[in-house]
Amino acid sequence: MENRNGLVVAAEASQSATVAEREVALKLLDRTVAPKDQRMAEQKITLGADTQFQEEGFVQGLRDREVAAHVSEYVKGNLGKNSLSAAERADQRRSISQRKRKLIERVFGWSKLTGPLRQVKLRGLKRVDWFYRLTIAAYNLVRMRRLIPIEAIAQ
Repeated sequence: MENRNGLVVAAEASQSATVAEREVALKLLDRTVAPKDQRMAEQKITLGADTQFQEEGFVQGLRDREVAAHVSEYVKGNLGKNSLSAAERADQRRSISQRKRKLIERVFGWSKLTGPLRQVKLRGLKRVDWFYRLTIAAYNLVRMRRLIPIEAIAQ
């Protein structure tokens, strides 16, 4: 999801496992963001994520892609699992990403309450993935309608 307008940039259904979600997240990042050698020097990419993404392999994958890891950290219990460096924790953009990452929950809420994902009647990952992407595309259309100023619609 991009932070400025709250539109979903890429979506893919995966197995319900944290390892699978992290692998898909890196795959989606590779699909949507240009490699670091093809980006302009001033173009900075950030990625905000939940605490479950606080895993050394995932954070290292973000570092390899020169993406600023704005991953939520453990505050009690698993403090030894926090993988961010001091510089990554001190990044001023981190607090913005942590606030904006909650926008994705609106997408899931809409797709389960208004959209058809409350009880998926399809079987098989390919079919569920297709249905999920279609639902996310519908959400983006609804969201874009709200982004257009009313004056532009009236003309």
